[in-house]
Amino acid sequence: MIRVLKAADRAVAFVCRWGVTGALVGLFLLLLAGVITRSVPVVSITGSDEIVELLFAWLTFLGAVALWREGALYNVTLVLVSVPAKVRHGIEIGIKFLMLMVALVLLIKGYAFMAGSGETTPFLRLDKAWWYASIPVCGALMCAYSVAGLILTFRGRFDEAETSGGLLG
Repeated sequence: MIRVLKAADRAVAFVCRWGVTGALVGLFLLLLAGVITRSVPVVSITGSDEIVELLFAWLTFLGAVALWREGALYNVTLVLVSVPAKVRHGIEIGIKFLMLMVALVLLIKGYAFMAGSGETTPFLRLDKAWWYASIPVCGALMCAYSVAGLILTFRGRFDEAETSGGLLG
């Protein structure tokens, strides 16, 4: 079972890394094309703003999952090192619990928002659910990592997991 979880963790890391990279490259190319077409008005790029929105939505949430996975969010080291170990452990559990609550809100409310949108883009005529799906999909991943973080924190092993590049090593 651990082998499967580690493989899934590596897959999520791969998708996040290359999803964010691909979205950044796509945004750069679309913006570059926009600048070029304004300078040399031979061809116009219609509907590119819709693709920019799609790329930016996924870039934002995949980037958040990547940071969430590595334990790089919601961490104030100064507070944690200035309190006794038992208090630190309680603070870490509280933080992980609050992170899980935020992830659940993203999952539940994001799904409701996606399911109830019913919008299509004006030019490309694509369903905006593809844009809004970034919220519940990434919220679900954040929930999984929050639960794993809580389990590891209860076991007292989160510090080691944090330094290994992910919750599952």
